[in-house]
Amino acid sequence: MLPPTLIGCSSKSYFSAAQARAWGPEVMAGVADDAAGPSGLFCCPSFPLIPTLLDSLGAAGGLVGAQDVSVYGPGSYTGEVSAAVLAELGCRFVMAGRPARRRIFGEDDQPVHRQALATAEAGMAPIIVVGEDVDGASAADALNAQFDRWLDGFPAGAELLVAYEPAWAIGRPQPAPPAHVAETIATVRDLIAQRDTAARVVYGGSAQPGTYRAIAAAAGEDVTGVPDGLFMARFGLDVANFLSIVREVREVAGQIGR
Repeated sequence: MLPPTLIGCSSKSYFSAAQARAWGPEVMAGVADDAAGPSGLFCCPSFPLIPTLLDSLGAAGGLVGAQDVSVYGPGSYTGEVSAAVLAELGCRFVMAGRPARRRIFGEDDQPVHRQALATAEAGMAPIIVVGEDVDGASAADALNAQFDRWLDGFPAGAELLVAYEPAWAIGRPQPAPPAHVAETIATVRDLIAQRDTAARVVYGGSAQPGTYRAIAAAAGEDVTGVPDGLFMARFGLDVANFLSIVREVREVAGQIGR
């Protein structure tokens, strides 16, 4: 079962080997006095840096994922990395459906679907990155389509992490409006409830200090609109930034009984 609160980041291709070696121990030092320690903290680095994060963050009780996975199993697929190898290494997550990969590398519904299935079948949790592409478009319509196409045939009872990241909010100075996020997170939970899966939901898309608190305030008494954590990109690669988010999320989550 995934931890009830999840706070993580994807390093994209920003991390050097030296930065990856430093990040895990520095994060662990920053949560050393926290009763929760590194529980629920995760990082998805590039393939060569996965063992580095497993040896630091992973060994201390945090979680490590991959940013990509082959749609094929073991075989003569030069340059590919199978889900079986990632699971054997100790990865807990694999990302699928990231807007940048869909835009830059042309990954449409079929590879995202196959990646999610391959990940789950290998015993890991896919991180499916869902959301509408255009500001003002219907988030509910986009989410319904993505759930139907990407999770068709998803194994019953398999773990899943849903990251709501509206593509139009990624890279902006501010995240999506808190009320919009809270409404959409509640929609994600409704979609999850229709499936036999052990799922968590987090928010991404220019997530920064104050984001989680603002979403919780916008949700009010309806805590179904409060995500289970935040998923960052470049902002989270700075340890001080990452730790500030950890403190905020844990404080607010504690206040609402998460």
